Amino acid sequence: MVAPPPCPQPQGFPIITGFITPGSDDPPPHGLDASITADVRDPTETPPPIGEQVRILETTDPWNLEVDWCICGKYAPGMCGCWCVSVYINPIDGESNRTRGLIGSTMVSLDTVGPTSPRCYEYTFNFQPSVIAGVYSLVVVITYLTGSCDNPTGRFFDTLGYAEIPVLVFFDDRSGPPWCPSPSP
Repeated sequence: MVAPPPCPQPQGFPIITGFITPGSDDPPPHGLDASITADVRDPTETPPPIGEQVRILETTDPWNLEVDWCICGKYAPGMCGCWCVSVYINPIDGESNRTRGLIGSTMVSLDTVGPTSPRCYEYTFNFQPSVIAGVYSLVVVITYLTGSCDNPTGRFFDTLGYAEIPVLVFFDDRSGPPWCPSPSP
């Protein structure tokens, strides 16, 4: 028999992340490395919890997604161009009438921080209530574009980062029963 979980159980908020750069496949040290993270926040909490991550949201509330990423290595100080930050939502509960696809996108100039290493960036998406109740995964994708944010000229080699929040639940208390869905046949 498996031991029961402790009660109260410590909360776990893992995310799946990765960032590839030119030379990522080469042995270290790399000329350019990067990291990324993403956190969902509920601005309706009074006061908003500092440093607390959220995985359950009400469909009637606005919500925020903070994305943070850094680049480091000997080539980081000389980089210029633009980051394209995109947010995707995907229903994982098997229902077809759920919110899906691209829900946010922005461009962030590399010039918003000085030419140092590491160079760290942050962008917060502010979403209004629009997601249909259900169970989702949320994925952030960052690509590096050459040129400026006003005139991007192309994607730069293999520079791409992602962060996935594997489970994000939106619920609607106003919808009434049934609160426990029946499995599909």
